[in-house]
Amino acid sequence: MTLILKILAAALLHLVFFACYPETGQAGNYYLAVSLLLWAVFIMFINTSAKLVNLVSGAAGLAINLAAFGLMALALAATMPQRDKTSVLEKIQAKKYPDRDMINVGMLRFGVNLNREAAAGMKGLDNKLEKAVKKLKEE
Repeated sequence: MTLILKILAAALLHLVFFACYPETGQAGNYYLAVSLLLWAVFIMFINTSAKLVNLVSGAAGLAINLAAFGLMALALAATMPQRDKTSVLEKIQAKKYPDRDMINVGMLRFGVNLNREAAAGMKGLDNKLEKAVKKLKEE
């Protein structure tokens, strides 16, 4: 069960990077698939060693897992293709973090429109506010 959760966490890490830095060009989708496959295999091997180390020390097993995910994040940031030929790692070092518009573009790749979701949330909030005001006026 923990292996499945680790692979899902690896997929989530990939999706976060791709949502935050979506300017990957044509190679981005291929990179996502191949990278996720390679890291899933790596996590399978690391999971076995972490289980063996867990028998001796639970903290050491946790450290191995955290190191593997740290290495994954560093490798993604260093190798993920970008249209401007500047790696994500260099962008992070230069403090060029993604803004809301960039994250919205990245989420559109996965079929999520943050602007539409926010507008729907605001509309629901407005409706509740109107009902509350009417109720207060009646009292």
